[in-house]
Amino acid sequence: MVKCMARIWRMYKRQESLFRSAMGLDVPSRLRRICSNGYMMSLLFKKDVGSMYESVKSVLDDGELASITRSVDDFEDQLADRYELLSEIASHQQVILREYQALLPHLDHDSDAARACSEHIDKLSFLESSLMKEVNSLPDGREEDFSYVA
Repeated sequence: MVKCMARIWRMYKRQESLFRSAMGLDVPSRLRRICSNGYMMSLLFKKDVGSMYESVKSVLDDGELASITRSVDDFEDQLADRYELLSEIASHQQVILREYQALLPHLDHDSDAARACSEHIDKLSFLESSLMKEVNSLPDGREEDFSYVA
């Protein structure tokens, strides 16, 4: 259970960077709003998961989450295309949802942690479906839209 929480926390840390990169892209306003909501959710949910982790970790065996760092975000150079970056975010959302589904059976169903995880799942599912809807509505060919002036 502790390892699963730490894994989810690390995923949120990566998700923050992905959303931050996506917000720097030239995307429609609706998609930019979804990405900014996703970024804020990543920050808040990472904090919630960190608190849950702190409450169940073993002081002798489990490390501090703050010691988990990424030296370089490897996706920034590789995913320069907006479609690829947004698709990566959506697939990463699905992985986080699967991790939550793996964590839920280990929690007491009436606990605050289980309720928080269920709320996270609901909000992440909605975010993921909204993001996929917008990504699928991007123009085919992945080229930038140019408007022509006559």
